[in-house]
Amino acid sequence: MKIGFIGLGNMGASLAKAVVQAKTGAQILLANRSQAKVDAFIANFGGQASSNDEIFAEADVIFLGVKPAQFSDLLSQYQTILEKRESLLLISMAAGLTLEKLASLLPSQHRIIRIMPNTPVAIGQGVISYALSENCCAEDRELFCQLLAKAGLLVELGDGLIDAATGLAGCGPAFVYLFIEALADAGVQTGLPRERALKMAAQTVVGAGQMVLESQQHPGVLKDQVCSPGGSTIAGVASLEAHAFRGTVMDAVQQAYKRTQELGK
Repeated sequence: MKIGFIGLGNMGASLAKAVVQAKTGAQILLANRSQAKVDAFIANFGGQASSNDEIFAEADVIFLGVKPAQFSDLLSQYQTILEKRESLLLISMAAGLTLEKLASLLPSQHRIIRIMPNTPVAIGQGVISYALSENCCAEDRELFCQLLAKAGLLVELGDGLIDAATGLAGCGPAFVYLFIEALADAGVQTGLPRERALKMAAQTVVGAGQMVLESQQHPGVLKDQVCSPGGSTIAGVASLEAHAFRGTVMDAVQQAYKRTQELGK
């Protein structure tokens, strides 16, 4: 089997790394506008330098790591090759491009998986939401999950929910980084050294997330367990509520969701 990657930006390279780590025995073909990125990836993780032409002509599975605005031009350039080939599995990570839109850009025999990964896939702790086109089969799902098992949590959704997942999990790391930075700044403000404050803030977020996952308790229950009557934590929670903390976070996700939908038009 040959697996091709077109585009080795931050996300494309992270997914390629996960596929290499899956150790399926497949031949990994890598193409990018910057040859330096291809060379650096091969030096660190392996794979084989390739070209768009070779990947479209030979790969059985193709990860398309190009921006939404570039998709139509890229696929139209290789229509002749794609029309001649038997059914391929193409995996798109372009924000906002629905399965219907993607299918309109491809000959009908090809299968499509639409995905939305987030940046922590780079360390195997990401979230990848995905949706399969109607002509995908159970083997496609099994292969997809096998290839990206090392990337993090895989969540199958209907195509209509991928944009919502983008606003939450795709954009969410940026919101969490802001929160970590704010926690660390507050620690510095109250006298902690910067380096220690940042490590403590980051580990606090990691630990709290793991508590939600492993305890399977609602975050509200876990929050209540920290809030002693008249204590320090409830004073801080009251301040967050007074400044519409939850409403602000919800609005950020909504704005990211709306922008994702705009990108697909």
